[in-house]
Amino acid sequence: MELKYLRKKKNLAEQFNDLKKCFECLPGSGIFHNVLVWIQKVKTSYNSKTYVIKIEYNGSVPKVYVNNQGIMHYKNEKIPHTYKANYIADDNQIVQLCLFYPRYREWEPHMYISEYFVPWAIEWLFYYESWRITGQWLGGGIHNE
Repeated sequence: MELKYLRKKKNLAEQFNDLKKCFECLPGSGIFHNVLVWIQKVKTSYNSKTYVIKIEYNGSVPKVYVNNQGIMHYKNEKIPHTYKANYIADDNQIVQLCLFYPRYREWEPHMYISEYFVPWAIEWLFYYESWRITGQWLGGGIHNE
């Protein structure tokens, strides 16, 4: 029997406490109606722009969003590796990031969000910044357009 089947799924409180231990959270973070909401500021480097990311997790697969204050299109092209399910909140577009390919099982519910989704989001933002300069997505990945 493989050990991965013996790994216990992390509940919302465990995920939230781990995120608090690892990162500073912004107001609006917490567990609301069985959904973990995590909001934090991130940067891709010391001199880069500060972005606000929001992670929502209901026990299935975390969803990561970036407020469109810092996310812009390149010459009217669609932003790569985002989902079409973007929505408008308070006159700002919220962009949902595509961070992994589910069929590869890179994420399992026994893993900590802090170890995967926060670094993945920062990496995505790094490649986004490069794309804004060059017009080429250098981050690789698979995404069904």
